[in-house]
Amino acid sequence: MTSKQARDFIAKYSNAKSFVKPSHLEELSPLLEVHVEAIEVRKDEFHDISGAFMPRKETLDKFAQAAGVSYNPTAETTRKEGEGCYVGTAQAKVLGPDGKELLGPVCEYEFDVSVRLEELKLKGKADWDHKDSNGRPGTRQYTEIELGAERIQLMKVGRMRANTGARNRATLAVLGMQTGFKGLFGKNEKDETTRTFLFSRVIWNAKNEMVLNRMLDTLAAPQTALYGPAPARAIAAPESEPRNVTPPTPGDDFPDIPFGEPEATPAVDPKLEELVARLGEWAIGDNKAVANIAQRVIDSGESRPKVLEAALSLLSYLATGNPRGAKQCADALVMTPLDLVVLADLAKKTGANAEAAA
Repeated sequence: MTSKQARDFIAKYSNAKSFVKPSHLEELSPLLEVHVEAIEVRKDEFHDISGAFMPRKETLDKFAQAAGVSYNPTAETTRKEGEGCYVGTAQAKVLGPDGKELLGPVCEYEFDVSVRLEELKLKGKADWDHKDSNGRPGTRQYTEIELGAERIQLMKVGRMRANTGARNRATLAVLGMQTGFKGLFGKNEKDETTRTFLFSRVIWNAKNEMVLNRMLDTLAAPQTALYGPAPARAIAAPESEPRNVTPPTPGDDFPDIPFGEPEATPAVDPKLEELVARLGEWAIGDNKAVANIAQRVIDSGESRPKVLEAALSLLSYLATGNPRGAKQCADALVMTPLDLVVLADLAKKTGANAEAAA
């Protein structure tokens, strides 16, 4: 959906708990689009801990799916520390509004069987044989056999509980959600009472041709790897009346040029030939610095007589060995392309024109 559609959708749920990221509602790339989802949850989908409602594992999974949360497999581990202590590690990630993955912090969760057994001892075991006036079960102390059975059950699920706890913490961290919601439901409200949560996620725009082609290539990759590329098939032409496809009489579109007539040779300016010859003399002279500059002028392919005349004048000045203005003259002669205005101005300043004429 577009940003406007997303805002209109959010406006329908004015009393919802919104976890929509403002950056998702800005103008996104044509390759991406935002998706906003409303999740309704019941009261019995939360743990009621002294009036603070903490989402259960399955509730957090619904939130994570609506927000486009995935998990980094390289950061997800579960290790055992000591006897009966498991530590899970997880890291969640979401697709950002720029198309890059945003990683949340690496979260850990410890599940210690000994600590859980101590909690069970303090809480006691539900005694359904002795109910209170409201029909609720009473409590009694665990026997040694019952504690041993509970310990075995905790050992069975210890690794899984550590992994689940780490994932739940990573989900809350990447969503920016608090652990519990104070006063989310009333004390006397029924378990079927619902509340609405809003989440946003960035997804690839499958309506975009570039994205669609990439998705199709990804889907076809396993099949291509197994069976090779599909054979090329000719596209059937639309049905039409028969037409003559006989090629025309052999011939060409080139103009006929009679043999024996030589092509016209372009006229060469005698003055240009003279100037190039003079440059050649400088290029083979004894002064290596001047000879290199003269060769650079020849290699430039310059054919304007006025430019070559000015260049010869500056070469004559450089050959005198006068250091005044020599660097400016040398720089102007190796400039690409040669600038007539600059060369003529330097030739006038150095008085090289007069020396060349003499």
